Amino acid sequence: MSNTSTRSKMKASDRQAVMRRVVSQLQKRYGRSIPKSQRDVLHTLLFAIVLENSSHDAAESAMEGLLASFHDLNEIRVSSIVEIEALLAGVPNPDWKALRIREALQYTFEKYYSFDLETLKRKTMDVAEKQLAKIAYLTPFARNYVLQHSLGSHVIPVDDATRELVQWLGLAQVDADNEAAAEELKSAIRKQDAPLTCHLLHQLVSDRKYAGTFSIKGEEPDGATAVERLKQHLAHPPRTAKKKTVKKSRKRPPAKSTATKRTRKKSSSGTVRKKVTKPKAAKTRRARR
Repeated sequence: MSNTSTRSKMKASDRQAVMRRVVSQLQKRYGRSIPKSQRDVLHTLLFAIVLENSSHDAAESAMEGLLASFHDLNEIRVSSIVEIEALLAGVPNPDWKALRIREALQYTFEKYYSFDLETLKRKTMDVAEKQLAKIAYLTPFARNYVLQHSLGSHVIPVDDATRELVQWLGLAQVDADNEAAAEELKSAIRKQDAPLTCHLLHQLVSDRKYAGTFSIKGEEPDGATAVERLKQHLAHPPRTAKKKTVKKSRKRPPAKSTATKRTRKKSSSGTVRKKVTKPKAAKTRRARR
């Protein structure tokens, strides 16, 4: 009998029991509460984009630096991808995230002529989901994060790292993509437990001690043994986990670097001052004469 058949025969109550025990293990390491946030819907969307495949602390730092470096959201909307990317250097895939941030702001501005998505709270989940789907390049993780945190919908945001963990636990098929894994995981988590469970899973996969250690080798794992395997994994993480470090492509610019780039100092006469270096060739010719 294959492991896939074993998992498919697990009752929903059994899957929920496995997940509750997994959560209990994670609470001992990462606490029993979710970080408080007062973000509106649009800022929740921007944070979700930054958070994907990143640690919560790194995402918070990148988000804070991004907002502090621009005058307002409109300035971010009209900025280049390179300018936005430079401020996201501390999180994975900063170029793609910069593009998604700008597209989200562009969509919001073109639809409402403002930067406000609070109307999503007054819509059904289906309508809100369809509206978010119109934002170019938006991932299922970012979409589900907004639906869960802003609308209270029973959806599960799953990024690449979380998908690997869910597959390693044996609660999703090994060939499932992020969206399919989210659907499979949904049946193992009660609605009221979903936000905390998702936070704890994300904390685990972004923990430097365990990040990248949940790839499956060999046969597909059995969900019935998930808790015992996780206990062993947490106590004795693979050595390869310590080798996984985040390498920043460039240094994070100062908070006001964007404005500085766009403004050149001018003299009282209005001309732009430039420092010109004399070519060495001319100096050599004068020496010969």
